[in-house]
Amino acid sequence: MKRRFLNAALFMTAALLSASCGDDSDNVLPVPPEDKTPQYEEPVPERPDYVNANLVYYGTDAQNESSDYWVLTLYTDMTVDGGYPIGPGQMLSLAMNTPVSQAQEPELSLLAGQYHMPAHSGDFSAGTYIQGDIYTIDLPDGTVEMPDGTFFGNIPAGETDFDPDLIREGEFSITDNGDGTYTVDGILVGNYYTKRYFTYTGPFEPVDRAGESVMPETPNSNLTADVELSGLTQSRLIDKKDYFFLGDESYRLFLLYLAEPTVDLSAEWPSGTGKLLRLELFVPWEADVADGIPAGTYTMAHRTETSGIPREEIVPFRVVEGYPDNFRYNTGTWYQELADGVWLNYGRITDGTVTVERDGDAHTLTIDLADCGDPAHKVSGTWTTEGPISR
Repeated sequence: MKRRFLNAALFMTAALLSASCGDDSDNVLPVPPEDKTPQYEEPVPERPDYVNANLVYYGTDAQNESSDYWVLTLYTDMTVDGGYPIGPGQMLSLAMNTPVSQAQEPELSLLAGQYHMPAHSGDFSAGTYIQGDIYTIDLPDGTVEMPDGTFFGNIPAGETDFDPDLIREGEFSITDNGDGTYTVDGILVGNYYTKRYFTYTGPFEPVDRAGESVMPETPNSNLTADVELSGLTQSRLIDKKDYFFLGDESYRLFLLYLAEPTVDLSAEWPSGTGKLLRLELFVPWEADVADGIPAGTYTMAHRTETSGIPREEIVPFRVVEGYPDNFRYNTGTWYQELADGVWLNYGRITDGTVTVERDGDAHTLTIDLADCGDPAHKVSGTWTTEGPISR
């Protein structure tokens, strides 16, 4: 029995030795597959060829007296029409805070230096730039949105509009080359998360706009002559209640629309075509809009420099002065001439009186108002109704 086990063991050993002495090709390790993972390549940064520069000096303002405000706009080779470059091309607006010029003049020596992002939204210290933002302008024919501060624009061919990249991070420098030229160089990043490399070398010819508003201002009246209120056959009287939230039942605000028949007064905001007077009146709290406007002489409640109405002016028998620079959702007293809802001629009312006479439900309004123009233009006339005012 032992010999049988020994023979079996010898046989197994011989078999293993025979296998180990066979063809080596069966034992070759497999070759790993080729690594086809794409290798990262640093993209070549785009460097627009900025060849034109427009530099505007705005000086200090009442809200920030610690630095001067400048706007430098760089353009590639593009046609500029009315201040707007026409594509194709690129532009870069750099809004900067510099040390204050005591003379409030564009001193280029104050412009040279390093500029970095502000520490917070209220940081206007010298050596910072204004981060990009969208500014909404309220106009008589609607609202317009435009970029403000520091931003980049890639302008399509034949157009002036573009989708701005609002700059948030990065830094740049302005160097005085000592030969009448300056070099602007830096890297900025906006909401496109793309590095904007830029360089410009050339002269600066600053435009002095110290004391002027950075954004364009829209006049609150474009009337060129007095207005005679006639043909206003439509009316609508609305109770705005305690509009100024005084909570003491000391007044009530009535809004009266008087309009030509082609103006649509059915919605919250008038539309259509024709002449329109928007008249706001402070009346006694006990007044009921169903009874109409209380008789009396209404004098103007003037606004302060901050456009608010002093508490002592919010009393019955006052006309509410028009709120300035508010066109789309205007408040207070305004005269308008509409064309398909667009304001053609208009005036913000800031002076005058309205006298209301009553005979039962019948009303007679003697309107003697004036706009905010210089010189002011009268908006006047007599409006009557034989019965209650439409609501």
